[in-house]
This record gives sequence, C-alpha cells and structure tokens, in this order.
Amino acid sequence: MKTTRDRRSNFRRNMLAALALAGAIACGTRADAATVRGTTDAAVVWVSAPAAMPAPTEVEMRNSHRTFIPPFVAIAAGSSVRFPNDDPFYHSIYSASKADPFDIGYYGPGPGKAVAFPNPGIIQVHCHIHASMHAVIVVTDGPFAMNSGGTYAIEGVPAGRYRLHSWDPTHGERTTHVTIPSASATVTVNLPA
Repeated sequence: MKTTRDRRSNFRRNMLAALALAGAIACGTRADAATVRGTTDAAVVWVSAPAAMPAPTEVEMRNSHRTFIPPFVAIAAGSSVRFPNDDPFYHSIYSASKADPFDIGYYGPGPGKAVAFPNPGIIQVHCHIHASMHAVIVVTDGPFAMNSGGTYAIEGVPAGRYRLHSWDPTHGERTTHVTIPSASATVTVNLPA
C-alpha cells in the first residue's frame, strides 16, 4: 500500500513531467503592454492584472488509470476544465477548495463533465472513490506563464503596480509586488527558491 509520502512524491514527479510538456507561455501578447520575465523554480507565475486577462478557454484533465492527466493545469478565471473518464469504471471528482468548490458526482467512461472556475485560487482536486487521485488547478486573475526550463515570461502586462504570484507543489503560493513603469518595459523579477 502506498504511503502519503509516496503519493506526494508521485504527484510531484507527474507534475514536473507535465510542466516539461507544457513549457510554453500561456498568455496573449499585446503591443501596448510590457513583459515580466525572470528565473523561477515555480510551476506557474502570474500577475494579478484583470485588465490583461487571457480569454477563457476549456482544457482537459483526464481520468486515466486512477490518475489525473495532466496532474496540474493553469487557467484564467472564467475558464473551464473538462474531466473525461478513460477508465472502465466510475469516478467522482470534487474539490473542497475555498475559491471554487465543486462536486460533479459519479460518472462513467466517456467525455466527462466540465466545471467552470470563475474565481482565482489554487484548486486541489480529488476523487471520492480513489483516495490516491490528486491534481491541482491554478486559476489566475491575469496573464500567466508556465515555468520553462527555470525561466518564465509574462507578456501583455499594462503599466502599473501589481501582485506577482508564483505556485509550486512544495512551497504553495507566494506573492511579491512588481511595478511596470511603461508599456514598452521589460521587467526582470528572479523569484527565489
């Protein structure tokens, strides 16, 4: 039987593999806005800048072999996550997270159900039936970027003062302030481990 430590280690390993696949900037580019970039060990970095929000999208977090694939996604507030079930048995996906709690009930194999996430926050996702299943959805309130080889770049940030967030499974969410002096600026913020 797997211990809690084994499950956490597997989750971290799967999440890092998902990040290696993602490795791309997840925000849109605006000609009249700045770029925030730097180095980080965080999984995702975002700026609280509602005026620069990416358009809502729908992404998938599949149930396969009693695992969420990918084990981690980042989305803009207002976006949805669909939970297709590739297993030949039922799942019951839920979250008790404060920002966007949900419980989609029992469902069998097939296209699954979609859940909208209107509020920013860190959403811990589980299955009522399979206690070892765990995933994370990071819902951002502005443009964001995934860690790509230890670096990040967030484009499309208007001039102003903002909160810069970072999240990873070891440290959780951390914040700092960033000031964007002009629309043509490139601001470098190296986030500590």
